Amino acid sequence: MIPAVSQVQALPAVSGMPGAFLWVTASFLGACLGSFGNVLVYRLPRNISVVRPRSHCPACGAPVAWYDNVPVLGWLLLRGRCRRCRAAIPARYPVVEAAGAACLAAGFLRFGWSVQGLAGGLLLLILLLIAIIDWEHMIIPHTLTLAGVVIGLGASPAAPPGPRAALLGILAGAGIVLAVSYGYKLVRGRPGMGGGDVMMMGMLGAFVGPWGVPAVLFAGSLAGTLYAVLWGSRKDDGAAKLPFGTFLAVAGAAVYFYGGEILSWYLNLF
Repeated sequence: MIPAVSQVQALPAVSGMPGAFLWVTASFLGACLGSFGNVLVYRLPRNISVVRPRSHCPACGAPVAWYDNVPVLGWLLLRGRCRRCRAAIPARYPVVEAAGAACLAAGFLRFGWSVQGLAGGLLLLILLLIAIIDWEHMIIPHTLTLAGVVIGLGASPAAPPGPRAALLGILAGAGIVLAVSYGYKLVRGRPGMGGGDVMMMGMLGAFVGPWGVPAVLFAGSLAGTLYAVLWGSRKDDGAAKLPFGTFLAVAGAAVYFYGGEILSWYLNLF
C-alpha cells in the first residue's frame, strides 16, 4: 500500500525559544537552498556550471556581493534591481527562495523533526525546481533526479517506505515509464516519454515505494490531461507536447505527503 504517516512525531512547542529557534533555522536553511535552486533553474537547462562563475548580474556581469545574496532580504533591499547597472531582477528569485523555506518547513510540519521530515522537505524543493525547469524548457535535468534518488535511498533506513521498498520503487517507477515509452515508440514511431521522465519516476519511487508509483502516474496523467483539454498543449514540429514532469511533481508531492489519506478517502466512497 501507499506509505503513509501512521504516527507523526510530536513537534517542539513553537511558543518557546527552542521551538522558535528550530523553525527559524529550518526556514533560513530552506531559503538558502531555494537561493541555490535559483542557480540550478537558470544554469542546468543551459548546461552552465553551477559552481563557476559565481553569481552575477546577467545584464552587466557584475558579481553579486554576499550581502546582496541574502535570501529574500537582499532582493528587497535592492528593490529588485542590480546594484551596479540597475537592471531589473525577476521577482521569481525571492519567490523561489521563500518557497524553499516553505518546503523545508512543510516537511518538518508534516513528519516532525526527523529524517523523514528533512527528506520530505528536500523532495518538495527538488520537485519545485523540476516543475519550473520542465515548464519552461521541457527538460528534466538528471542532476536533480539523481540527487533525489540519493536522498530517498539515504533516508529509507530511517523513514518509510524502507530500503527494500525504496529500491523496488526505483525499479518500478523507471521500469513502467520506460516500458510505456518503448511501447509508444513501437506504435507511433517516436518515444512517448523522455529519459527525464524515466529518471524522475525512479526518483519518486524511492520515496513512495512500488505501490505508490501507479498512484503518482495516474494523478500526474490526470492532471496533464485536464490541462491539455482546458488550456491546450504546446506543439513543436506538429507534435503535441506537455511538460509532464511538472504534473508528476505535483502528483508526487501529493502522494508522498498525503497518499495514505487520499487512498482511505477514496476507499470510503465505496
